[in-house]
Amino acid sequence: MKTALLLGILVSPIVLLPVPSDASVSAEEVVIRARQQLCVPAEFVLGEMKVYRGDKLKRSYAFILAKVWDAETQTEFVRVDFKTAINDSVHADHRYLLKRTAHTPATQWLYLPALRRVRIVPYQPDDPLLQSDYLFYDLTAIHNFNDYHYRFVDSHPHAPVVEGTPRHNTFAVPYERAVFHLERRGETYLVTAIEGVSRGVGKRARFAGFREVAPGYYRPQGLTIDGARGTRTELAFHDWAFHSPTPQLVTPTSLETQALVFPATVQ
Repeated sequence: MKTALLLGILVSPIVLLPVPSDASVSAEEVVIRARQQLCVPAEFVLGEMKVYRGDKLKRSYAFILAKVWDAETQTEFVRVDFKTAINDSVHADHRYLLKRTAHTPATQWLYLPALRRVRIVPYQPDDPLLQSDYLFYDLTAIHNFNDYHYRFVDSHPHAPVVEGTPRHNTFAVPYERAVFHLERRGETYLVTAIEGVSRGVGKRARFAGFREVAPGYYRPQGLTIDGARGTRTELAFHDWAFHSPTPQLVTPTSLETQALVFPATVQ
């Protein structure tokens, strides 16, 4: 099995806080520990996204996603490059870049393959990513956790359920409420499912096959999002890599000139 690179953690170590053993832990504290799972300096994921309408596969995309987290400035960069086959020899490129800091909307850039140019576009958090059930808002998961107030629906010590409602001082969050199903794993918590309600319509995201890609850090192998009116989006995460931060990959210039490459891993 491939082992994810740990250089990013070695360069900028993150301490996982111990999970309290008593019953006084609050819903906010559970979420803080779940969020810590995502706060690594840089990570890559290699995967595939499939979009269904009912049981019919409408489109399929291979992708590479890169995320850089600057703890000092509390800035989250997310870049994702999609490829979809037009025919046996030609592929279409779709590249996106988001930058988000604190309780502010993300700045978003889009690569226009026909013009081979990048432009900044208005950020609409409830816009679907490539006509899937995945929203652009969903990409900035680290900061998303800060957008809500939390309370327990079920305070089970090993499988808590937490409801989030948007804070008043945030920008327009696309979900009126979100319910997080979590699982305690050692000294941390993993989000195993999210139920979101947007404009009165519900959807459910389920993560599957968590594995430890670095000591104390777990990542899923799959994600299924059941949307409204029989839609479904499936994401398969084939490999994860933690790496040293590479800020040059998350700039508008690199979005235009350089395709993402999944970093080499070691056995």
